[in-house]
Amino acid sequence: MNRFVQKYLDQIVFYADRSENEASQIRAEIEDHLSSRMAELQQQGYSEQDAAFAAIEAHGHPRTVGYGLRQHRWIDIRTQGTARGFIAIGPKAVGTIALGGVAIGVFACGLVGIGVVSLSAIGIALLWCFGAAIAIAPFGVAYGGIAMGLAAAGVWSCGVVTVGYESLGLYARHWADPAFYTRAPGPLAYVDALIQAYAAIWPGPVTSLVVHTLTYSLLMGVGLGAFRRATAHERRKTGYSLLRFE
Repeated sequence: MNRFVQKYLDQIVFYADRSENEASQIRAEIEDHLSSRMAELQQQGYSEQDAAFAAIEAHGHPRTVGYGLRQHRWIDIRTQGTARGFIAIGPKAVGTIALGGVAIGVFACGLVGIGVVSLSAIGIALLWCFGAAIAIAPFGVAYGGIAMGLAAAGVWSCGVVTVGYESLGLYARHWADPAFYTRAPGPLAYVDALIQAYAAIWPGPVTSLVVHTLTYSLLMGVGLGAFRRATAHERRKTGYSLLRFE
């Protein structure tokens, strides 16, 4: 088999990170597919080398192909593609705990975070959300620059029960107003309790912002550190580019 194809297969197996038996089976299946494709291209007049490059290019980048073959795991850190695991870290991360550029999980922390609980620059969460820019929590508490939720606290807030410098809601108050609603009739009791519990934990907007921002920075620092370490490891193992075979 062409040496470029062998190097390509080495990279796919590395990124797939499967057991030895599984890796051998995956390698054999892809090698058979590439051999068939190369034979077809050579019949069309391609040289062996040109046919190898054309088959590789059509099959996809080894990093993308390999990551697509990975199994769900306890911790998954990826420099490209979507990380999937109980703890997932990468440009795109899906897991119970997800840290990344775009993070989706029960707990999501990222530039964009979607989850049950989200601590992000732009966040969407089911129950609790901090978004440095935008926070949306349709069934819970949202805190951020622009906050929207059943209970919302922020510079600009919109919801059923809201606290902010600019508030829009059935029950709304200004941050500077010392009075606070202690009850909400009927179904609003739930969201009223949410905002009061939130205010009890985080006694003021400045304190809340500092604590949330420090927590967000710490988590993103952990994620970026893991990401950089994974990047350095991949470069040592595979080189910087697909065609660096020498």
